[in-house]
Amino acid sequence: MESSPDQEAVERARAVTRRAVRRLDVLEWVIFIIGAALSVGGGLVIAWIVIGLTGWDFRSTWIGASLMLFVGAGGAAVLKIRKDARDDARRLAALRGDDDG
Repeated sequence: MESSPDQEAVERARAVTRRAVRRLDVLEWVIFIIGAALSVGGGLVIAWIVIGLTGWDFRSTWIGASLMLFVGAGGAAVLKIRKDARDDARRLAALRGDDDG
């Protein structure tokens, strides 16, 4: 059975962890919103340049360019995160000696 000081330490650690998770959630949304805004701004610039060269519809070009920038950057980030996770798993397996090779 845990003593009272240990239980207090555990509760403090849980409170700190919950607070950190909430802050990271807020940071994640801030980064998401900034990324979306940058995609819209970049799409605007791309559309402005492209319509001068091709004569395409500005609004459609702007929407398409913004989506490509947002989805492209997001997809690249997801691929990088997955690659890093695989590399970390391989490194951990090698340290443990679980390598089948």
